[in-house]
Amino acid sequence: MMESLLAELVAFETVSETSNLALQQWLAEQLAGRGAEVKIVEGATGRANLVAYFGPNKPGGVLFSGHTDVVPPGRGWATDPWVLTKHGDRLYGRGTADMKGFFAALLVGLDQVDLASLSAPVRVLASYDEEVGCAGVRQVLPALAEDGPLDPAIIIIGEPTGMRPGRSHPGKRVVRLEVTAAEAHSSKAADYPSAISGTAVLVRALDQIQAACPPALPGEGPVYSLNVGTISGGSQANLIAGSCALVYEIRFALDQNPEQILAPLREAITEANQRLAPHGEVAETELFNYPALHTDPTHPVFAEAERLADNGPATGVGFGTEGGLLSTVFPSPIMICGPGHIADAHQPNEYVTLDQLNRCVQFVSSIIRH
Repeated sequence: MMESLLAELVAFETVSETSNLALQQWLAEQLAGRGAEVKIVEGATGRANLVAYFGPNKPGGVLFSGHTDVVPPGRGWATDPWVLTKHGDRLYGRGTADMKGFFAALLVGLDQVDLASLSAPVRVLASYDEEVGCAGVRQVLPALAEDGPLDPAIIIIGEPTGMRPGRSHPGKRVVRLEVTAAEAHSSKAADYPSAISGTAVLVRALDQIQAACPPALPGEGPVYSLNVGTISGGSQANLIAGSCALVYEIRFALDQNPEQILAPLREAITEANQRLAPHGEVAETELFNYPALHTDPTHPVFAEAERLADNGPATGVGFGTEGGLLSTVFPSPIMICGPGHIADAHQPNEYVTLDQLNRCVQFVSSIIRH
């Protein structure tokens, strides 16, 4: 049952910013067949969120949340990324860990409880385009508020944590820096600064900020992190580059001000602008952001869910989730807990183990019964 459900989920090629409607329709049929009231909330072209309700429509209960999109498979796969392939205890395929394995385990877990006699609600949220800025959950939050009371006792986000509960994650900001300069013959390099060399000043500043980051505390994610994800510029060797752009991200904790962390970058931008003037400049565009998450691990409901997960005390995780955005709307404690490991996500030969899936099934059914 588990493997067949996951095989069907993996077969939907729901790469971010492409259609997920076929998967959402399949998931709607699966949930409705188990007695849920299901609503598909259309979003960007070809994409939709899904919200399902079991039990009474009142505050309390549990909300299980996850995203349906996956990153592109890329190169280096030993198997077809869109066909679930089993080797021993491992199930390979794009999204097995991040995070279609969670949805498969959730469906099996629902089958193990008496959903007809629920005294508190069980809700399911399946979003789109989480991997590219949490676009889907941003769109669906107002629609959730229209459906009456939605104040779950706890929210479970099934991102891959190896079934170890997570209580916090960093916020994230993604920024594009575009450097312009005067194009000229390369023999004039002494007189006309290149957009590429101006960009190099910015890259060096970002690298220095990352190098100055203190080590992480035990059980916590990184203090902060910076990464230059893309860079492009120039056209040929005998022409001074007139443009160059980079995109970087910064991840930061709830109590941190990213602007303070980025102060050396601000100084580097000022330096680059002085070097490029009067023919060029540095332009900055924020592409997207989401807030950090922190849940008090001593919250009674969170502590009970941690006990039911039975895999050690909750820790901070170093990656982001939709939890930060959900926490801006709902006062509920939020736990990040799902099958698979983040180190295997976004990689060729992504996999989840049957043991992890079965642990998730047990957790889902236990927390619903509780």
